[in-house]
Amino acid sequence: MPSFTLIAEKRSITYPLIGGIWLLVTLYAIAHDQYIVRIAPEHFTLYHAPIWNLSNPHLIAAAWAFKAAVLPGFLLGIASTAVARHGPWPKLSPRLVLTGTLAVIALTELISFSVGLWTSNTGSPLFPDSFYPSHKLPLLTTQSIQLSCYLAAAFFSTAWLITMAIMRFRNRLVPEDRFLTAPPIERPTCPKPLVTHRSPHHQRDSRR
Repeated sequence: MPSFTLIAEKRSITYPLIGGIWLLVTLYAIAHDQYIVRIAPEHFTLYHAPIWNLSNPHLIAAAWAFKAAVLPGFLLGIASTAVARHGPWPKLSPRLVLTGTLAVIALTELISFSVGLWTSNTGSPLFPDSFYPSHKLPLLTTQSIQLSCYLAAAFFSTAWLITMAIMRFRNRLVPEDRFLTAPPIERPTCPKPLVTHRSPHHQRDSRR
């Protein structure tokens, strides 16, 4: 039976890249939920199930963020690595992939924070009422932030994967000789001077 390889790449590149993306997503989720719990501690203490016998709201928020980011972080890492490095097309550098992941995180946070700010100022829910466990303003704000964060993360992650695929496709169309070293420049050679041989009669005449 033919074998199938998800990512045809060296492990020394694949594992750090997947792990780096997972780490970025996880750290972002933990940091994100730390200001959520400051707005409404009951978002985690009351409307989330107990986790790991924790009682401190900040630890509960961090634990739920870690748990929620494990699978999406690994999936994004695997998908990004496969799109950027698998196959015969020119590969994208790990640095570019990680930079794009940071851009996805930044855009996601910008959208979710803006939605939370709008909800806090207007007091109106952005999503249907059925998505909110309570209509108190702090919970309206935090739930709007979380919902918009999930949607924005899915959108920008998909957009980044498509962008990487397009970049590799366009690089495939670049002629290969563009990446080769330019041939050395040949310097023009000066013509050798003509050497005239004097005849013996001419030499005897010059001595006179």
